[in-house]
Formats: sequence, C-alpha cells, structure tokens
Amino acid sequence: MGQQGGRHGERLVEQLAIEHHEDLVRYISRRVRSAADAREIAQEAYVRLLRLDRKDLIRRPRAYLYRIATHVLYEYELRNRSDRAGLARWETERAAHAQEGVAAEADLLALRARMESVLTELSPKCRAVLILHRREGMTYQEIGEQIGISVSMVKKYLAQGLQYCRKALADCR
Repeated sequence: MGQQGGRHGERLVEQLAIEHHEDLVRYISRRVRSAADAREIAQEAYVRLLRLDRKDLIRRPRAYLYRIATHVLYEYELRNRSDRAGLARWETERAAHAQEGVAAEADLLALRARMESVLTELSPKCRAVLILHRREGMTYQEIGEQIGISVSMVKKYLAQGLQYCRKALADCR
C-alpha cells in the first residue's frame, strides 16, 4: 500500500476510535471480567484493522471493527478457557468464519477482475471519466479540465459508462 493509502487507513482507524471507542469497550466489557481487559481487546482490534492492506475495500468500517473485536474476544476467551470442548467449538467456529472470509474475498477478486475487464471495453475517454470520478473522486469540472472536454461531455461519458458497466456486471450478482 502506498503512503497515501496508509494515511487514509490511519485516518479511518482514528475516526473509528474517536466515534466508537466507548461503545466498543462497553460491547467487549459485557463478555470479559475487567475493564482493563476490555480496553486491551479494543486496542488489539484497532491494531489489526491498521494492519489490513486494503481498508478502502471495507464497506462498513464500524461493523468490520466490531467483527475484528469479536475475533480478538474469542481468542481472549480461548486463552481463559480450561475445557477442551470449548476449544473445539471455538476452532470450528473460527474455521467456518475463515472459510466465509476466503469465499467472500474470492468473490470480491472475481468481481474486481470482471470490472477491470469491463472498463477496458469502454472508449478511452469514457473509461478515464469513470475512473477519475469514481476512484479519484474528481468533480465534473476537474475531469473536464484534465481530459480537455466540456462538463456536459463528462456527464454524457459518465452516464454511458455507468449504464454499460451495470449491464455488463448484471450477471455477476
């Protein structure tokens, strides 16, 4: 991940901590014995979120943070359990979650590859408009200036590109 992506990821985690830290610690506190353990588990969840390479692919950051915290909490509970039945159940649950994650990631990668393929089918200007608007977040005016076309042509290319992509990706759902 480049430096820009790293800063974005740090800002994301910082914003989550500012907005949701107390709620996250309360959520964890319901399952652990001490407030110190709850704060430690929350901190570990933030660290794991920071370590992710592609935070820009996370659609619901707060929910994802809670999911990470739940996994850290399971690990905490595992360390504190003495019964083997609990260990086996936890390992089964974790394996199921891991398989779900692998399948979801494979689906996401396949969709991304299909999207990249669909983008190559567009005209160069149409593709540039879509990418500059959707990926780079540029305004119509900024795109027009960069490519050398009018704002109305930017709108036209964007509408055409989105329509084409929707049709081409309809079978991926």
